[in-house]
Amino acid sequence: KKPLPGFTADGEAINVIVIDSEGLGALDEDSNHDVRIFSLAILLSSYFLYNSVGSIDENALQNLSLVINLTKHIQIWSGATTDDIDPEEYSEYFPNFMWVVWDFSLQLVDKDGEVITSKEYLEKALDTQKGFSETVEHKNWIRRLLKSFFKERDCCTMIWPFTDEEALQNLQSKDLNDLWPEFVEQVLQLRRKVLNWIKAKTLNGKWISGSMFADLTINYVNGINKGIVPNIENAWSYVCKNECQKALQESLDLFDEEFKNSFENRYPLYEDELWELFRDSKKIALEHFNKKAMGEISHEYLEDLEMKFDQKYSQYRAENENESWKSCQIFLQTYY
Repeated sequence: KKPLPGFTADGEAINVIVIDSEGLGALDEDSNHDVRIFSLAILLSSYFLYNSVGSIDENALQNLSLVINLTKHIQIWSGATTDDIDPEEYSEYFPNFMWVVWDFSLQLVDKDGEVITSKEYLEKALDTQKGFSETVEHKNWIRRLLKSFFKERDCCTMIWPFTDEEALQNLQSKDLNDLWPEFVEQVLQLRRKVLNWIKAKTLNGKWISGSMFADLTINYVNGINKGIVPNIENAWSYVCKNECQKALQESLDLFDEEFKNSFENRYPLYEDELWELFRDSKKIALEHFNKKAMGEISHEYLEDLEMKFDQKYSQYRAENENESWKSCQIFLQTYY
C-alpha cells in the first residue's frame, strides 16, 4: 500500500527535516570545499534537491563533475579503496535525486518535436555521448556516475516568475497572485512531487530517528572537520552504540519500574512469587531492548543487560529475605 505524504505505510507520521546547504563554486573556497559540502548533504539526505539555472546542458553537467570525486570523499566500509567498490553500491546509501532547473526557457520537446516530460528531459541529458576522445570519456563518466549513484531521479523545470527586473529584485515580498500562473503551477507540481516521493531516512535498512540523525550529523561533521573521509560503516557503528546504550538504560529503568511497583507493595514474597515477578518484569524490559537496540553490537549490550538483571535479582532477593526475617521477628515478638 502506498503511504500518504508525510506518513509511512503503517500510518506513522514522518518528521521532515529540511537542510539548506550553501551552493557550489564559492569564489573564496577550493573544489575540495564543494565536494565536502556536497558529500555531507548527500549523506544526511533521503531526498536531495539540486538547483541550477538555465538548462541541463554540458556546462551544467560539468558543474556536477565533483561526483567523480565522491568515492574519494565517502567511504562505505573501513579499509575499502575506490577500486574495491562498484559505484552501483553507493546507490544503496544515496538519496533520491531531484534536479530543479530555474529560469528555464526551452520547450520540452524531443528532436522530433514531440512533447516530453521534465524527467525525460533529464534522462536524455544523461544519455551517453558518441565518441572515444578523452573529453567525451570524461563527459560520459560524469553521466554514468550520476545514473549509478542516483537510481531514483527526477527533474522539475521552472520558468521565470515574471520578467520585470525590479519585481525580481523583490521576489520575497510578492504574493502568489502576482506571479505567472504557469510558474505557480510548476511550484505546486514540485511540491507534490517532493511530498509524494519523500521517504524516511534509513541506514542499513533501519529508520533513522531524530536522535540517531543528530548522532550521524555529529559523526560526519567531526570527521570532515578533522580531515577524515566520512565512513558510513563507522557512522552506523557509532549510531548503533549510542542507541544500544540508551536502550540498555531505558530497559533497566523499565524493569525497576515494573518490578518495584509490585514488589514494594507485596513483600516479603515466597521464592516462587519473587521469581515470577522477576521473570515478568524482565520479559517486558527485554522486549523494549530488542525493539530499540540496533546493529550487530547489540548482542554485547544484551549480555551486559542480562548480567545486570541477575545482579538486580540477587539484590531484590536479599531485600526480600531481609524483610521476611523482620516479619518473622515481629510475629514472634507479638505472639510468643
